[in-house]
Amino acid sequence: MHPFLPEFAADRQGELLAAAVRHPPRPPARQRLGWWLMELGLRLATPKRREGLLEGI
Repeated sequence: MHPFLPEFAADRQGELLAAAVRHPPRPPARQRLGWWLMELGLRLATPKRREGLLEGI
């Protein structure tokens, strides 16, 4: 780690915290893609009729 970084972070802690609250980190693209694929799979697997999932078995 750069030796100057802890002093810089200590001086600017208020600004850094405010920026972190304003701009929270986005989830990674791979995680978002996996979530989208899971949602799509669940929608395709859910029957369109009113019967439950277990009634067709």
